[in-house]
Amino acid sequence: MKKGTKTALALGAACAVSGTWLAYDIVFRRSERRQADHHEIPPEDEGYREESVKNIDILLETPYEAVTIRSHDGLKLRGKFYEGRSGAPLLLFFHGYRSTAERDGSGGFSLCREKGWNAMMVDQRAHGESQGKTITFGTKERYDVLDWVNWAVRRFGEDQEIYLVGVSMGAATVLMAAGLGLPPQVKGVWADCGYSSTEGVLRHMIRRWKLPETLTFAAARLGGRIFGGFDVREITPLEAVKKAEVPILLIHGEDDNVVPHHMAEEIREACAAPVEIVSVPKAHHGMSFYVDNARYRSAVERLIEG
Repeated sequence: MKKGTKTALALGAACAVSGTWLAYDIVFRRSERRQADHHEIPPEDEGYREESVKNIDILLETPYEAVTIRSHDGLKLRGKFYEGRSGAPLLLFFHGYRSTAERDGSGGFSLCREKGWNAMMVDQRAHGESQGKTITFGTKERYDVLDWVNWAVRRFGEDQEIYLVGVSMGAATVLMAAGLGLPPQVKGVWADCGYSSTEGVLRHMIRRWKLPETLTFAAARLGGRIFGGFDVREITPLEAVKKAEVPILLIHGEDDNVVPHHMAEEIREACAAPVEIVSVPKAHHGMSFYVDNARYRSAVERLIEG
């Protein structure tokens, strides 16, 4: 082989490796710089800033118990437990991609306070105070959900009723967990603006960024496999809910600009368990609680209080 050919192949290989690393770094690698602030509200939702910030500040100022557990693969995971009334249901909250529990869960937490429900606000792996270098969009996080459920049963006993709650990536995570064969203490899943597949939502975002879809997705997937140790095609919420055994509440804004609304419809069609879908007109990503609070609250009350 000629020297020039060898050099070209070496440069091509180096570029390919660099491309996959860059894709991994941007999409999956932990980054404090890219993580949203508690009070970060998208410009298109500025009209709901006052109410959102008020609920976020209440959550930040509420006393809590710091909890640490060990994940199935050895990471220290952190959460904040907010005590409600004795014997009340426990809601485990899982936030979205590069976000925080305080930001994504503030609306749901306000409902918990009113109802006296117990709440555990979890820092997902590779976020906040939890360990981890790679965000896997629910692939590994679904097992973290099971770890938190097992902690709750040990802590509060066999009679504790538990509900899994998630927003965005957190919603996809709890939907994936629903297919794992959950302990009988888990009575339902509340999923707000979750995606039906990681590949689907990544491709959607790549198109929004006006990048070459096929090449960019291939680089991201390969980067996740090489540097993150997971495959975005390993599991999808769509596959998981076919095995679900507990009632599922799906809430999704019809004007969601991050996770297309049709993904909620796909999940509903695939779900083996009883499912209710609440579609909220004019609501962007994660804002349904504020756009139509009355419908949102009623749906959650039906799931938890019957």
